[in-house]
Amino acid sequence: MTQLLTEEVRATLGTSVTYVAPEQLSRASIRYFVLAIGADPERWRDEAPPTLICETAQLTGRSAPDGNSYLGHTWELPLPRPCAMFRGGNDYQFLRPARFDDVISTSWTLVDATERRDRAGDPLLFVTAEAAYTASDDLLATNAETMIFRPLGSAQPEGAASDAEATASGSEPEASAPHTEQLTSAGDPEASAPHTEQLTSAGEPEASASHARRLAPGEWPHVGTEIPPLNRRIALPDMVAYGAATWDWHRLHYDAEHARRLGAPAPLVDGQMLGALLAECVLRFAGPGARLTRLAYRNRAPVLAGDTVSCAGTIATVDDAGFSVDLSVTVGDRLVVAPAFAQLAWSPG
Repeated sequence: MTQLLTEEVRATLGTSVTYVAPEQLSRASIRYFVLAIGADPERWRDEAPPTLICETAQLTGRSAPDGNSYLGHTWELPLPRPCAMFRGGNDYQFLRPARFDDVISTSWTLVDATERRDRAGDPLLFVTAEAAYTASDDLLATNAETMIFRPLGSAQPEGAASDAEATASGSEPEASAPHTEQLTSAGDPEASAPHTEQLTSAGEPEASASHARRLAPGEWPHVGTEIPPLNRRIALPDMVAYGAATWDWHRLHYDAEHARRLGAPAPLVDGQMLGALLAECVLRFAGPGARLTRLAYRNRAPVLAGDTVSCAGTIATVDDAGFSVDLSVTVGDRLVVAPAFAQLAWSPG
């Protein structure tokens, strides 16, 4: 029986790599990202939206993309057979907002690997990597990322994304980089979200939609309150804009022929874009006095070009320091991100 967690793979645990950005983050990069996710440019001028530094490949400083046109960080694991990699999810913690004039260093470390079996008995390798983002000796954010490796040709689990790319010796050169954005995991209850604010592909509210309500000055949030959902149709131009804003030129997100070669019916939305939209959803509700301190989410099914996503949430806890929100993302009646939650530092003002 095939085993993915070999001694050679175990030996890579503890491996670290550090990237130092070759320039300041810049107001231009902030503005481009803000426009790509449909956020308010007046709110984000000197400071970046919280997830930007965890999503952009600008910080690696790499001078040339790989065979998939990807500039970001990848792990080249010595897997015993070609595998598909699915980005399982992220757990971000934000300690200090990134500023336009920050020169950011990113340190990645492989910290854990666990092998499991799917329903068909095929091996799955769960790998965890952690990143720390620093500037001027300040820790800005941390990121715990889960990657799931599955042998090519094995049966796909229910709802699995088909955006697999080979990442082992013997794979095709064009599919050599482990960079995909989705995963699936059975067992979570499905949920659907109400639709109150429909965004067009340009990120602007449609005329027929009401603007999302936010907490009024002096108003306290209450446990059980549903925050206004953020609904957005993500068309191919939106995906191209997001990829450019995050320096992510991976062909899977815009090249239909390349996506079909990898088994996807259409270009796939970058899973981290969904995290950015979740952050935007809760920050719109909380208002300018709130600060996102943590965002954790799990990708469980693919989102295709042209899909309309609905980010929704319910306030789970409230205390003197802030509140937390349980979140999800759906496409129609299909749950594509869950579980997910956000923690916000907030006080009425």
